Amino acid sequence: MKIIDSHLHLFNVDVGKYDWLAPENPPFWPDKSHIAKSFSEDALRLDDNLALAGFVHIEAGFDNQHPWREIDYLIATCKTPFSAVAGFDLLDEQGESVLRTLRQRKHVVGVRHILDDAASEILTAPKSHDNFSLLENAGFCFDAQLSLGDSKGVEALVNIARRYPRLSVVINHAGFPLAASEQKWRDSLQALAACENVAIKLSGWEMHERQWQVAIITPWIARAIQQFGEDRVMLGSNFPLCTWRMQYAEYWSVVLACIPAHLQSKLAYHNTQNWYRVDVG
Repeated sequence: MKIIDSHLHLFNVDVGKYDWLAPENPPFWPDKSHIAKSFSEDALRLDDNLALAGFVHIEAGFDNQHPWREIDYLIATCKTPFSAVAGFDLLDEQGESVLRTLRQRKHVVGVRHILDDAASEILTAPKSHDNFSLLENAGFCFDAQLSLGDSKGVEALVNIARRYPRLSVVINHAGFPLAASEQKWRDSLQALAACENVAIKLSGWEMHERQWQVAIITPWIARAIQQFGEDRVMLGSNFPLCTWRMQYAEYWSVVLACIPAHLQSKLAYHNTQNWYRVDVG
């Protein structure tokens, strides 16, 4: 079976900045040293019954001031087909110039601003709306990373999705269900799923629970599929962060086993190919 990983990161600590990986900088994870090193596509090894047909590289802080440098690095080093989601500051006064530069890189299909606790403040800022309009006109998607327990942030994101209907919005890491009450997460999931231009990626379980179990994530997966339908849900690994829990090949075997057999190819391959326009040849 072929897969396209919808959410992973490759690091080269010898050429990138990666300020967030330094021990003196947040996030202050006690196990951050485990991932504070270089990871190339050679590490993306799968079991014999699976084949990596492509991936979506999500910005990893290579150079936040010049996000195109990360794309240039990927183009120069990656052999596997990929699409790239670049870093982008929604509050950047020079957003138009940055997006113009990113559009010159053929692999770039979208951008991400890690919203986290500042989601509402960022998403309601006038400059963000200016930049969202530019993103929509450029045909870029927006990867949204925030907790679905943040009701104000979710409300602001729903407003963005409705105001810019040609903009594809992709929720990262299932909206961090462990960071929200179950009811708030479900309510937010329903509100976002009502916007047809919003999709969700199931990944990042280890972000809030290093030793997550299948019994924990299976109901979240089922709920996401129930709300978003089978065409707007994607599977991702969050490599290399997933290796806090298990190796890459094991991760995919475990997660695919949580998905009904008739949906596995859609969630692990076709949906990612469609939403991120991965050119697998």
